[in-house]
Amino acid sequence: MSRLSSLQGKHIAVTGARKGDEISKLIENLGGIPYIRPTQGTVILDESQVGPDIERLLEEGTDWLILTTGIGTQTLWDMAERLGHRERLIDLMRKTRIAARGYKTRNVLRSIGLTPSISDEDGTVRGLIEKFESANLSLRGDRVALQLYGERSPRFEKWLKEQGADYFEIMPYLHVAPPEHEMKAFIEEMLAGKYDAVAFTSALQVHYLFEAARRRGADQGLVDLFADRTLAVAVGIVTAEALEENGVKRIVQPSNQRMGGMIVEMGNYFAAQGQV
Repeated sequence: MSRLSSLQGKHIAVTGARKGDEISKLIENLGGIPYIRPTQGTVILDESQVGPDIERLLEEGTDWLILTTGIGTQTLWDMAERLGHRERLIDLMRKTRIAARGYKTRNVLRSIGLTPSISDEDGTVRGLIEKFESANLSLRGDRVALQLYGERSPRFEKWLKEQGADYFEIMPYLHVAPPEHEMKAFIEEMLAGKYDAVAFTSALQVHYLFEAARRRGADQGLVDLFADRTLAVAVGIVTAEALEENGVKRIVQPSNQRMGGMIVEMGNYFAAQGQV
């Protein structure tokens, strides 16, 4: 086993169930002991809400359409087609200024022949806001439709309010959190020092964990834990941004934003600290 990357004897919690077996194998290959502790829960299409949201968008129009995820953008398109509004939506989108977060969102737009007016470079909310600001684009008095993916975006909401925009949210998907008793048990395990590291593979996993911790008054305890005892590991810059928003400062992430790279980088960190 390479001394440059090793998790020998390390107890690693993985907060994403998706590809859990694959991630566990990667951890085991470096000598680590994986534990799958999902904090994201399940995702469901909220058809009762997305249909009225699309109809509102078509009826009232908008100056800006901000799209934050590829799957959410695709869902809007698919649902509009099912409702018989495909041509109306494409016509609106061609006339509307579009801001897109992330390459997956840009790819969906490209597939329907559209190019955003504004897009970020790093896939983050912060990056998209910075693009607006660097272009000196004011949204004061503008109507803005903000597509979200299963949860609210406090950073976007705060910025849009500061801008003086008249905005409404479109949320095609809803996230259902894991059972409360599972979240409680995981938080107790963490605070008891069971894990050497926690690997996060999405920003939602971070948000749900800290929301559950806040309900128990344990959020500062997690921040302190990640500062000293347990290493926070993020698959990429968006997940790292979510950790930072919740007060975590010591974060390891791979440059390639891939799960395999995340596990290797974690091993590199521990090796460099002389902890293997």
